[in-house]
Amino acid sequence: MSYVPYVGVLAACAIAIVTDLRARKIPNAIPIALGIFALTVNAFMGWPAFFSGLAAGAIVLLLGMVPFAMGWLGGGDVKLLAAAACALGLSRTLPLVLFTALAGGVLAIVMAVISGQTQGVFAGVRRMVAPWLYPGVASAGPTTSLRLPYAIAIASGVVLLLIGDRFVPALRVV
Repeated sequence: MSYVPYVGVLAACAIAIVTDLRARKIPNAIPIALGIFALTVNAFMGWPAFFSGLAAGAIVLLLGMVPFAMGWLGGGDVKLLAAAACALGLSRTLPLVLFTALAGGVLAIVMAVISGQTQGVFAGVRRMVAPWLYPGVASAGPTTSLRLPYAIAIASGVVLLLIGDRFVPALRVV
């Protein structure tokens, strides 16, 4: 496996982090450029890699519509994660999403503590998971104004994936 997709994803994430921190928005140009880069690199690795990347990006984009519709993630976050999955392929998509979710949870706790909104954030989490714990209860989106620069979580997920794949096999998922 090549480091090129990881470098491309991390470069795109670095740019996205800057815009996400400044305006809590990720411009469409970043995930589009990453997607084009990913598919080009995968095409040079062969048709199976190309279609694996294409499928991974499509799956993450389609499944990402759910957290976007619920107000849990922004559209730019979903598109950046889909482009990252496109670069890394189907075999690395589930670990990428899991590591990103883990990093996102840590980021949410840190941001809640820093902003003094811990109580409101945890109340929102309870409302979001209530349907899974108590059948018949409707899910509710977040009510606090805490908006996360989720590009940080995506970049962290990629770094954790790279560490697990290359250096610490105990972190390898699937």
